[in-house]
Amino acid sequence: MGTNFVYNRVNINGIPCIESRSITETTTNVTFNFSPSLYTSSRFSGLIAVRIDEAAAATADALPVSFNVPSIAGTTIALTTFDGAAVTGADLAQGIHLVFYDRYNGVLQLLV
Repeated sequence: MGTNFVYNRVNINGIPCIESRSITETTTNVTFNFSPSLYTSSRFSGLIAVRIDEAAAATADALPVSFNVPSIAGTTIALTTFDGAAVTGADLAQGIHLVFYDRYNGVLQLLV
């Protein structure tokens, strides 16, 4: 009671859904920023529906993407494909994406 975590469930006790709040682009990467979420403050491993509201600039198309997760002490986690290749700005358009998150191993993989 009294927690202020920002997240929604897609269905009852189903897949958590989070939404990007901003995007930071540098010459080396593209970082999507999220509000603290319940899934990041527990020992969660599983699927997450991620809503991306911002699009990377065309100049960032070839840059790797990471997610900034504030409740893990501001840690950024690289987003990869299921085979381990880096997801680039061109790969991540606005919309809903399904990712797999494994907190124990620091894995964040884009599924669709």
